[in-house]
Amino acid sequence: MRDSEFKSNLTSDRFWLRTIYTVIFVIVVRVLDLMLLLLTLVQWVYQLLSGRGHDRLNGFCHALGEYYRQVVHYLTGCTDEKPYPFSDWPKQQGAPAKEVRSE
Repeated sequence: MRDSEFKSNLTSDRFWLRTIYTVIFVIVVRVLDLMLLLLTLVQWVYQLLSGRGHDRLNGFCHALGEYYRQVVHYLTGCTDEKPYPFSDWPKQQGAPAKEVRSE
């Protein structure tokens, strides 16, 4: 990398804007980690009481997992497409997860 290229990148609005978005999405990932813990506990209790996962919660968890993937891809530079709220919230794709039964 040349010195002039470095200076150009350092003064680039695009670079600093992405840096701001990166900081924001790192905070979002920490919040998602807490949500993952909470949703795991809720699903565990629901499965304990009913013997199966909560259908509506399963759909939300799937979308949340897709959102997590989008955030990670943005943070790691795999894509320049910013995740929600700058794009649509992910929709559940494919067949629902296989039902978990307690035996």
